[in-house]
Amino acid sequence: MFIPPLALLLLILFPPLAWGSDVSVSIVLENWGKLLLIAHALLGILLLGTITHNALITWRYLKGDFRRINLEKLYVKVAAVAYGLTFTLGAVLYPNYRYYVRALYFDQELPWASHLFDIKEHWAGIGLGLMVAFYLMSRTIQPRSDRRALFFYVFLSLSLAVIVWFTLISGLYLTSLRSV
Repeated sequence: MFIPPLALLLLILFPPLAWGSDVSVSIVLENWGKLLLIAHALLGILLLGTITHNALITWRYLKGDFRRINLEKLYVKVAAVAYGLTFTLGAVLYPNYRYYVRALYFDQELPWASHLFDIKEHWAGIGLGLMVAFYLMSRTIQPRSDRRALFFYVFLSLSLAVIVWFTLISGLYLTSLRSV
């Protein structure tokens, strides 16, 4: 009798599945859910502050005010780290949310909340890509002299601010309905 290699590996790693035993649900870092959620929210607030201040400074670039270039570049660095950490913590929390919040509550009682979460996560993913582009651009742009690139740079800054405001507010609202 031939057993496919993947099936054989599953039988070796998870013998209860082979004999039909009940297997309880176990989620990675399940007991740390609340603490990780608080850290995720606090990092999101840090991100919100840095990207908002950055957007305000870059908006002034369009008016010819270049007094805070060094501060703006610092905000980009802090925002990039905060975005990466916030996104990573959200990914770590996702299995916990997926089972305890979405499957057991949102999908059954509040399907619109599941859809809002999906929209929030899609925008967070788009924002991650924009944040990488924004960070890389911030390393080379000279706001005083790169006038053609400056409009795109300001657009990235403002877009990221809108995305972060939306994802933070919607995330906090969804958490107020049900959390991990």
